[in-house]
Amino acid sequence: MAADVGSMFQYWKKFDLRRLQRELNSVASELAGRQEESEHSHKHLVELSREFKRNVPEEVREMVAPVLKSFQVVTLNKRSKEAESAFLGIYKQLIEAPGEFLTKTRDVHLFKHQQQQQQSNITTLTQTSLLE
Repeated sequence: MAADVGSMFQYWKKFDLRRLQRELNSVASELAGRQEESEHSHKHLVELSREFKRNVPEEVREMVAPVLKSFQVVTLNKRSKEAESAFLGIYKQLIEAPGEFLTKTRDVHLFKHQQQQQQSNITTLTQTSLLE
């Protein structure tokens, strides 16, 4: 038990939460930027589509429609994969952690308190033995 608590405590001591927060901020900024680009690109695509519909015969539009849809799906797929990759990277770091942080932190504090109590008891017993 003591070894488990000790190794868990060492893990969280080395975890570097600040680095993870910076990484999350960076990823969130990138994702927000991509979302903004996507929205702008979508508006531009709507304008181009309207112009395309006005200037191109119906039969050509029907032939080109599947290709246009494919490009939209590819772009959405790319954004989705990037978001999933970011999430899974963070998830992997957290899932590898030994136990629940708050519970284990409390356990570490209790363990340290017990050690102090035991040391105090040993000291008291030693002093009592010396007095006899």
